[in-house]
Formats: sequence, structure tokens, C-alpha cells
Amino acid sequence: MPRFFFLWVILVVPFLMMGQRKSATPQKKETQTQSSSWGFGVNTNTNSGILGGFSFLKTFKNRSFVNLDLTNTKDYREFDSPYSYNGKSFVEGKLNYLINFRPEYGRQWSLLKQASDGGTSLNGRIATGPTIGIQKPYYVDIVYTDVSSGRSASKSVPMARALDNTYNKSIISGEGSIFSGFSEAKFIPGWHLKTALEFKFETLKQNYLAVETGFIVDFFSQPVEILNQTTPRSVYTTGYVTFFFGKSK
Repeated sequence: MPRFFFLWVILVVPFLMMGQRKSATPQKKETQTQSSSWGFGVNTNTNSGILGGFSFLKTFKNRSFVNLDLTNTKDYREFDSPYSYNGKSFVEGKLNYLINFRPEYGRQWSLLKQASDGGTSLNGRIATGPTIGIQKPYYVDIVYTDVSSGRSASKSVPMARALDNTYNKSIISGEGSIFSGFSEAKFIPGWHLKTALEFKFETLKQNYLAVETGFIVDFFSQPVEILNQTTPRSVYTTGYVTFFFGKSK
């Protein structure tokens, strides 16, 4: 959470300062019409690393919008194992990835209008829609003793198999490929609610930069298991910042 607010301060404040410098000049009549726009976004959030996911946003002239999010959700108790094999690391006890796909519809309200000569605008947003959770096994590389030959062998297996003594005298040697296990993925439907503020700065030729910051609550139809020996949860809350780059029409 401290990292989230630190990023918010160092990346949002410059947009506000640019808007204030614009407003220091004699202002013309404020823009009264709402234009449509589209944008591509990169996300960081409290349930992920620095790169949390991606977004695509389409805003309409009647102030409604549709948005598509693709994000990764981690359990806040995750940590890298203090033990490593040949310098490779893995997440201790992680059983599954949780990847969220969120199509949503929402409305926005103008809280600070942009002057006709440019500057920063501020919009409030609320949106809702389904959440499609993809629970995919977390794979690790192991070294084990092959009982048929008595020799050491290596293999990439789900973490659950590495922990249940399926393989004789096995040692986890590192994290497996993120692309392993998609054939074993499980879809968990749910619903979400999002509230946000958007700081938007127009640039040349109707291009724009924007920062959207807010909170999301995901409700899943069943508990999602991410870590071993922890209680699975069906509700996840997320604070996030998304940086949009797009074009107004």
C-alpha cells in the first residue's frame, strides 16, 4: 500500500502542476462539449508487482464508457523462498495464479473541466461488470530421484505435486514457465465494482495522457485458492493506478 501511494504522488502531481501552469494564463471559455476518445493503459496495483496488467478504454460523447482490464492478482502473503538452487527462486507455497479479465460499463462525471486552451481535467468514474477469473496452476522445476533407474532427473510440475511427495526425494530448483498449465486452468466467474478518479491532460493533435486511480472489489462465485495452507477467499479488494495513452475525437 505505501508503494501504491508513493507512485500516485510522484506520477499524478506533475499532471496537476502542468494544469495549474496552463490555468495561470488568461483563460478562454471552457469547453462545453464532451468528445469521445479511446485509450490503451498500463496498470500497477496493490495485488501485483510493478506491472499489474493492461486496459483498453472507450469513452462516448454521452459520458458513458466501456473498459477491458486484464490483470494478475497475487495474495498479499506471497514471498520468494529464502532457499535457491543455482540462483533460481520461486514463490513459497504458491499453488495458483489468478488472472482477471474484467469487461465493464460505466459512467463518468466532470469534476474539473478543461479550459479551451488546454490543461488538466478531472473526472469521477464508477463502473461495474463481470469478472472472469482464470485460476492457473503455478509450476515449479524440481530435481528428484527416479525410482526405476535410481538416477536424478528434473521436471516441471505444479507446486501442489511438488508438495505432496509424488516425486521421490524431490527438491524445488526454481520457478517454472508462466506459460505452463494453461490446459489445466479453471474459470471462476464473478462480478466487480470500480470507483475511480481520472486526471486527463490533452497534448498535441488531440492525443492525451491520463492517470486513473481508484479501487476495485471483485466478488467470485467460489473461493479462489492461491497459497498453500491459507484460507481461500472469494472477495478481493484492489487499489490501482492506470496510465492511459490515447486519442480524442
